[in-house]
Parts: sequence; structure tokens; C-alpha cells
Amino acid sequence: MIDDEQIEEALEKLWEYLEEQSETDAIALNYMDEEIDVPLKDLLKNGLVQKFGNKLHFTPSGRLAAEQMIRRHRLSERLFYDVLDIDQADMEKAACQVEHVVKKGIEEKICRLLGHPATCPHGKPIPPGKCCLKARKTLEEFVVPLTRLKKGEKGVIAYIRAGDSKKLQKLMAMGVLPGNAIFLEHVFPSFVFSVGYSEYAVDTDMAGTIFVRRS
Repeated sequence: MIDDEQIEEALEKLWEYLEEQSETDAIALNYMDEEIDVPLKDLLKNGLVQKFGNKLHFTPSGRLAAEQMIRRHRLSERLFYDVLDIDQADMEKAACQVEHVVKKGIEEKICRLLGHPATCPHGKPIPPGKCCLKARKTLEEFVVPLTRLKKGEKGVIAYIRAGDSKKLQKLMAMGVLPGNAIFLEHVFPSFVFSVGYSEYAVDTDMAGTIFVRRS
């Protein structure tokens, strides 16, 4: 019996196939036979694809469903890679599991947290959501690195993007932890900020790993 997750995985594969085809939106039937575990009849029955001769095309609802799955998958990859510092092999496995449970409201929160990223860690485009289009119109910058704040600005630490464990440990020892308030006091010659009652100075590289939700 075919379940919803299998259908979602099939839609993702079909979308990725079309991404590689620069001049057509048609899916070859032999690709279905070789690469997709879901029988064609299930996709046809659910109104996700249409068959024309030896080619398949997404229906409008099928294209939308595939686009949403790709968006959730690639946002999940960015979350694991950027925020949790998970390597690409484990990131891919984790994203495949998480994408099926990420709901619309959570998806938008992840997208805003990451600053509406345009591409996944592999460089492939992330389909924009309504939150991305709104952010572009309003020039919203919900979460930015500390280096993007101006002197005197404050916010709340959203996450730390630090691949170097020593840097991460140093920042955590300073009290630079998600949820803590941060105030930027100086930007030159180093970034001077306060967390709680303590003041710290870091270089540009270190400051660039601290992502802040503007308040």
C-alpha cells in the first residue's frame, strides 16, 4: 500500500528531474520506471500528474505539492547545516525525515529564522514562500548576523553558526546563547557587545557567527 510519504518522495524526485531538464517540463516515462517507487496509477489517481503520449506533466496541484516538499526539504537542510553544524551526509538523511512533519506555520518560522535563504547547502534553489515574497517587499531582515547591526542596536540571539567547536565554546562561555538579549555597543575596531551585565569584544569573523533577531 502506497502512503503519503512515498507519494511526497516521488514528487520530490520528479521535481529534481525537471530541474535538470533545461528546455522542457515533461517527465520521461522511462524515468518513472527506473527511479520512482510509486506506481504511475497512484499519481494519476491523485491528480498529481497527467500523461500525454510517453511523457508526464505535473498538474497544477501536483506542481504545488512538489514545490512545497522541495521547499521543506531544502529549508530543513539549511537548518541542520547552518544552525546545527551537521555534515552534508547526515544533513541529507535528517532532512528527509523532518520534511514530512514540518507544517506550514513551522516552515515559515524556519525560513524567517534563516533569513529567507535562496539556496540549499548544495546550491540548489529553495522555492520562495509567501513569507519570502513579503520580506522582499518590506525589506524585512528578521534574523541577521551581528555584523549587520548598527551601533546601538539590540536584539535577541537566534542561533550561532560556528563550525569551529573552540569558537562555539568561547561564545557559549560568554553567555552568547539563543534567547539571550544582546546589545551592540561598538563596531570598530572590533565588535563590542553586551549580554546581561557583561561586555565582550570579538573580531569580525566571530561576530559573523552570531545571528540576532532584531527587536
